[in-house]
Amino acid sequence: MTSKAITERIAEFAVGADVASAPAELRERALRAVLDTVGVSLAGKGDAAVEALWRTVGHECGPGTSTILTTGGRTTATQAALLNGLAAHALDYDDVTHPIYGHASVALVPALLAVAEEQGASGTDLLDAYVVAYQVIVALGAGLAIREHYSRGWHSTATTGVVAATAGAARLCGLGTAATRRAIGIAASMASGSRQNFGTMTKPLHPGISGRDAVFATHLAANGFTADESQLESPLGYFAMYGEPGDPVAAAERLAGDWALLADGINVKKYPCCYNTHRLADATLELVPKLHGRTAEVTAITITVEPGGGDPLIRHRPVTGLEAKFSSEYVCAAALLDGRVSLESFRDGAVRRDEAQALLRKVELRESARVPFGPAEYDYAYAAVEIEVGGETHRKRVDIPRGDARLPLTDDELAAKFRDCVAYSGAGDAEALLAELRALPETERLGARALGSRP
Repeated sequence: MTSKAITERIAEFAVGADVASAPAELRERALRAVLDTVGVSLAGKGDAAVEALWRTVGHECGPGTSTILTTGGRTTATQAALLNGLAAHALDYDDVTHPIYGHASVALVPALLAVAEEQGASGTDLLDAYVVAYQVIVALGAGLAIREHYSRGWHSTATTGVVAATAGAARLCGLGTAATRRAIGIAASMASGSRQNFGTMTKPLHPGISGRDAVFATHLAANGFTADESQLESPLGYFAMYGEPGDPVAAAERLAGDWALLADGINVKKYPCCYNTHRLADATLELVPKLHGRTAEVTAITITVEPGGGDPLIRHRPVTGLEAKFSSEYVCAAALLDGRVSLESFRDGAVRRDEAQALLRKVELRESARVPFGPAEYDYAYAAVEIEVGGETHRKRVDIPRGDARLPLTDDELAAKFRDCVAYSGAGDAEALLAELRALPETERLGARALGSRP
């Protein structure tokens, strides 16, 4: 397998991949991803970042084909991808994909849904485009040496997402291989996103921009716009620029391998915060009953995670809800104080509580390849929490959090999360929208009415 063909291989895959002959579970998993992403997008209604973006671009959102999920109105596919992409990531409640060390669905669903409505595609077309784009995004992660790419400061959700979403959008638009290669070449010049902005409104803006740019790149290519048709593998191209080092051969091999949506799966978030806090949240919540209400007597908390496990957890003294989502210290404190970690935990007022600010200062985050207790081996990651209170030390370790692809939420739990998101937003009839989304495989034409349109 040569490295020269990866752009062409992705384009051919986007155009011709036979999802219909694949196991039915592929489309079922794609449907769960769409449902969850729409739910967390609705929950973003009223978020300060969503409102600020609307104040900035709302006047540009004239009539169009594609649903703005937070308003129920319509706009162009490019604007819908931008608005819905930011809304879906605003609360950091969207799903996670380990092979890209990021959030696949928020990078894919807003753009693909917008284009599917624009094109009058079927629900099955949308799900198939997601399956294809998911395979591409995981392949890109394999070619980038993703952890090193991430550690250098790139927000991999956006840097991989813009290219993968373009592949899926090109499929929905019916582009041929040559036009899809051009679309990918255009999109590769738009890859961006700095992790220094984690804990600010700019972090959720990244997938909004990447989704918008994916739709834009696809439209440009459809209208004859040119780009290097071997962009990804060329000496000055995507893998050479972003890889550590780049390995187009690894990307091609992963693209041709097993369906990633089945092999790797998706990790659905149980808590609305950075996924690297979920293991420690599970562990801390299991320790709450052992403290017997003596949280005020806690003298020290030590959280140990695998090397690199603290990379996204850059906010050690948060004072806003956005910052707190990337703070191991706060998530641990909230779990202890409230006995839960919920959407309400990340209101600014909750973060600024005196008791929360005092408790989070007692937390120390460490990284170690040597697990402090329990089995020496761990699968991908771990969180070991030790709480000192009243002269005793209480310990709990979690390697696989609830919602992980290896320990997934049930369909009922996923539906309950969706209902909570809709209730949090006040966005409309949760049951009606849930039924509409579950019926996607039988929906012959998207765009005939706005998704979840309100009376």
